Amino acid sequence: MNRFFRSPWMYRILALLFAALLFMYVNIDQINSTRQATNTSTSMMANKTKTLTVPLQLNANTDKYFITGYPSKVKVNLEGPSALVTATSNTQNFKVIANLEKLGVGKHQVTLKMQGLNKEIGYRIKPSTISVNIQSKETKRFPIQVKFNKSNLKNGYTTGEPSLSQSSVVVTGARSQVSSIAEVVANVKTTNNISSSISQEVTLQALDQQGNTVNVLLDPATVHVTIPVMYPSKKVTLNLKPTGDNASDFSVSSETNTVTVTGAQTELDKLDTLTVSVPVSDVTSSTTKTVSVGADQPNLQVSPQTIRVSITPKSSKSASTSHASDSDTQTTQKQDESSDTATSDTSSAQSSSQSSDTTSSTESQSES
Repeated sequence: MNRFFRSPWMYRILALLFAALLFMYVNIDQINSTRQATNTSTSMMANKTKTLTVPLQLNANTDKYFITGYPSKVKVNLEGPSALVTATSNTQNFKVIANLEKLGVGKHQVTLKMQGLNKEIGYRIKPSTISVNIQSKETKRFPIQVKFNKSNLKNGYTTGEPSLSQSSVVVTGARSQVSSIAEVVANVKTTNNISSSISQEVTLQALDQQGNTVNVLLDPATVHVTIPVMYPSKKVTLNLKPTGDNASDFSVSSETNTVTVTGAQTELDKLDTLTVSVPVSDVTSSTTKTVSVGADQPNLQVSPQTIRVSITPKSSKSASTSHASDSDTQTTQKQDESSDTATSDTSSAQSSSQSSDTTSSTESQSES
């Protein structure tokens, strides 16, 4: 046995086996590669079906005509080599067209056509024909009316004037449709017990006399609407009334003639003027005072809460005061004159007394 393993034939046989194994390995790898290439080629050459939804393009004079009745999208069934169908479905480098260029006003049946599709790909358009209504086009501007449910306001609250991002809208459509529009509205959605201002982006609607939506284009299609929600208020006239001692002797006036009063509507309905009391007891000459407004209306808010009032004594009071002053002056003068007379009489009496005393003294000296 050892002699066999040492024999050159042993090495020759082993070399032959290794060569056979290597040959088999290389051929199997080539066979697999060939099979893969064949499968790939077969896969690329095999037909494939694909259904796509694509937009429908109109060829028409849209400046002159307004067209309705057609679908915005159609379905296209593609069939052809798998690679081409896959590439076409990814790029969608074709168009489905309705050619209306030679058609006038009226209703028409139009056959759809394919444009730009590879000729190796078969196709089928669904629907293959469409109905269109071609009408004369008209464009008109309408004001926007804001509508909402006022019953959803919280009790006692009211709303101010709504403000919009745009006050009007451009409407484009068939002449017959545009002429049927009664109004364009922005319907604001509201919840119950609203007590704060409303701010919304609202879709516009064109409505006819019966409130039905009219099929037209609106530009813009939406607007932003803001509705102030607040307690009701009104402006009332002020009635200035002097109060205190000699109130009738003074006239009062103010540069502020009206104020804004806020409160429940039932309270506001009772109020046309607001009386303001102006104290004048401590006034002796023309002056200006700051007085409170609405102190006797605890259920209402008044703005402004204070006003400046000018107070002026009437002319009769001034004359009376002047007359009293003159009388006092005359009385004082008379008192001064009486005092001077009394002083003069006293001096005369004293002089007479002195003269009498002197005469008596002289006569006494003579008798002696």
